[in-house]
This record gives sequence, structure tokens and C-alpha cells, in this order.
Amino acid sequence: MIRISKIFFVYLFISLILACRSYSQIIPNNNDFLSQNFILSIEGGINYGFTDYKTSNIEPGVRGSIEYFPLIINNARFGLKLFGGGTSLSFSDSRGTISNNDQPNPRTIPVDIYSDIIQMGGSISFGLAFNESLISYLNVGAAYLIFNPKNSDGTELEFNSLGRYDKKIISFVLEGGLRYKLSNRFGLNFAVSYYPTSTDYLDDISAAKGNDSFLSGLIGLSFALSGSPDSDDDGVSDNVDQCPNTPKGITVDEFGCPIDSDADGVPDYLDNCNNTPAGVKVDLSGCPLDSDNDGVPDYLDKCPDTRVNLQVDIFGCPIDSDNDGIPDSLDNCPNTPAEVKVDSMGCPLDNDGDGVPDYLDNCPGTSKDTKVDSTGCPEGTNETFYQFILRGDDTFEPNAATLKDAAKILLNEIAGYMKGQSGSKWRIEGYTDNQGSAYLLKKLSYDRAKSIYEYLISQGLSADRISVFGLGNSAPIASNDSPEGRSTNSRIIIMRED
Repeated sequence: MIRISKIFFVYLFISLILACRSYSQIIPNNNDFLSQNFILSIEGGINYGFTDYKTSNIEPGVRGSIEYFPLIINNARFGLKLFGGGTSLSFSDSRGTISNNDQPNPRTIPVDIYSDIIQMGGSISFGLAFNESLISYLNVGAAYLIFNPKNSDGTELEFNSLGRYDKKIISFVLEGGLRYKLSNRFGLNFAVSYYPTSTDYLDDISAAKGNDSFLSGLIGLSFALSGSPDSDDDGVSDNVDQCPNTPKGITVDEFGCPIDSDADGVPDYLDNCNNTPAGVKVDLSGCPLDSDNDGVPDYLDKCPDTRVNLQVDIFGCPIDSDNDGIPDSLDNCPNTPAEVKVDSMGCPLDNDGDGVPDYLDNCPGTSKDTKVDSTGCPEGTNETFYQFILRGDDTFEPNAATLKDAAKILLNEIAGYMKGQSGSKWRIEGYTDNQGSAYLLKKLSYDRAKSIYEYLISQGLSADRISVFGLGNSAPIASNDSPEGRSTNSRIIIMRED
């Protein structure tokens, strides 16, 4: 008989495994079978006992039950079960006598006996739907049992008749089973129940350390009195659905609410920007707020009050093509050379108001009423320039001999002037501040002077008219103790020698 029970358990286990393999996603609860929440069942089956008798025989049993599932969420369900029924256990043992825990010892026992059992109980039930036609469940609870051990001729056994033990006991109940859909209301049930009792007298004798127990295998029909309604067909019953009017076909969470992957308060099916970073405010379409409508969301916008229809960069700021600090929309001189100082309109400064910007003006102090040429000097003058002084910070990249673009514009003017002084000889001297070793300072001053020399040659000047000298920090004209002084000392002098 034990072998039969083992086979039954193995069969149940294999069935569950096969069902699990077919289960790959949450099953939509869109039929009455999956939403049944008030169920009546009648079942019949076989029973097998585990007592002090050597052999247990298979006997029939019957059980009725009522189940209530208040919580049905997608494929899972949780509820309560009340049941009652009757069964019989029968045993055989040819030993005649058996050592036992009572007196006298050993005790004479009949060969064949049976015990009628009436049971009433309840359990907590957890169910899981494997597909739209198969639900598994596991129950844990307790039962109140009334048993009555008798001889094969129907007379009460010795200790039973003497009242040596309590025949009304409590037993735990462990049950697993399957319910298969026959229709939306009817189901076919398969169950295996195990009852570890609180007595060792199911067979009228106590001869072991442990208590008696028995096993039931049941098959029967169930009928659903009602189902848990799911008005919006989202797989979550109305009694737990926190969003009862979800549109059909929308994926929901366990509370029946549409999925909101980025937790921005706008469900995925309405969210046009479903990867919004956490904590970012969004509009009704789920996209980050863009208060100035410039195409850059507020949380990335460094210029949040840009005027409407103004072109902006990736930071939400108006585009400034020449990087002079004045956006193109306000820049009257949009192609100002790099690093040239400009006014509020984006045009190069012209402090003397002669129409020639400071960075091109060779005569920066000309009065406003004086007519000037393209170099900013008064027209009609034959002024001769013998020396040009260029600040190192304005002319070169930091700690390098690379010319800045703005410096090239000025050098073009100087080259034009030098070419106009036919036969003139020129000397280029490079100077630095005192920040560094004497060798490196002298090398930097020479490299910078050489860089000026090479640029002037590239503009058409003859190489034999120019000489180059790197004099390091040998002739400061200001104190090297302050940034301003060091900036003054770092310079290039282009002087005429003839």
C-alpha cells in the first residue's frame, strides 16, 4: 500500500512539473473559470493509514467542501476552505500479540480491524493558475476528527470500549491538488491530503513513539457559485483592483494599475518618454517639462527663459557662433575673431570711435573728428613706426609659442606696414616673466620670437630683413611679484634697426 501512495505522489509531482514548464507568463484573467471565488466541491477517494498494525488496507472515503477566494490577482489566488466528510481505515496483523505502551504487555490484538472517521475542518488555501484551464493549490489547516476503532465483526475494540483514550482529536492537514476546467462553472478536482493526528490509537493500540496518521487521495467535481468580477478584464479582480477602469489590453501591475516603468506618474501606454530619469517633473504625455519650448527639457536647460523660436544649443542656451558672449540673435557682428573684446551688440570695441576696432587700431588715441586710414591712424600722415610691442597673453596660447587667431589679424597689419618700409631692417625680441628655470624661459622666449618671425615671412617679408632673439626674463619692465606685472613682462618687441 505504501508503494501505491508513493506512485500517487510521483504522479502528482510530475503533473505539476509539466504544468510549470507550460507556464511562462502572467495569465490574463479573462474567463469565469479563473475568476471563480465561491466554490462547492464533492469528492470521493481512497485512504491509507500509518499505525502500529503491519498492514493498512485501502478504504473509500467522501468529502464535501466550500472554498472562498477573496483575493484573485492575475494567476494567483488566496482564500479559505471549510470541509467535512467521512472515511474508514482498515488494518491487518497476524502476529497475535504486540508489545505496547499500555498494560498488560504484550497485548493480544485481532487480525483484522477498522476505524470509522468523521472529519470537519478548515484550511488556508493558496492557488496558482498554470494556464487558462488548470489551477494548482496548496492548503494548510486543521481538522476535528471523531474516530471509532472496531473489530471486523463491528464490535468496539478493547481500549475503545473501556474509554482509555479520547476519540475526539485535532489533526493537522496538508493538502495539494489540481483543478481542471470542464466549463466556466464546473471543474474536475484531484487532491492528496495528509493527516498527522494527535493520537496513537487509531488502531486501539499504542506501540510506537509517534502518533498515527493517514493519507487520502481524492477526485471529485467542483461548482462555482460565483466569480470574482473583473470589470476591466485586466486580470485583477475588482475587489483588489485599485484602477478599476483600465482600458482593455493594457498591461497592469498586481494592483490592477497600468505599468509605469519610469515611475513618473504617467502610465507607459500614455507615456511618450518612458525613460525619464527619476525625480524629473513631466507633462501629461510623460515627457520632461520644457518651460521655454526650446526643445531642451528644464532639467538639462542652463538657459530656462530663452525667447520663443530662438535657436539654442544642447544646453538650451542661444547659439553664439563666434563665442564672443553675445548670442547670434543679438549680435550685429556675428563673425568677430576669437578673443576679441566686444560691446553689448557683439561688435569689436572701438574706444576712440574712429571706426577702426581697437584690435586693428595702430593709433588708438585718435580724436573722434580726425579722419583715419584702415590702420586707425590719421590720413595723410607719414608717421614712421619703429617699434611694436605685443603682450604674450594676447598673442600666444598659455605657456606655448602657438599664435592666437586674434594675434594673426594684428600681425597682418604689422607685416603690411613692414613691407611698405622698403629696405628696412627689423629685430624681434622675445621676453618672459621669471616663472620657471632660466633655460626654459629663454627657450620659450626664443620659440615665441621665432613663431612671429615665421608668420611675418609667410606674409611675404624677406627673411634677410629680420633677426630673432630670445632674451628670457633678462629685462623686466614691471614687478614679477604680481600677475599683472608678470603679464606685462611676458612680451614680444618688433623694433626697427636701421
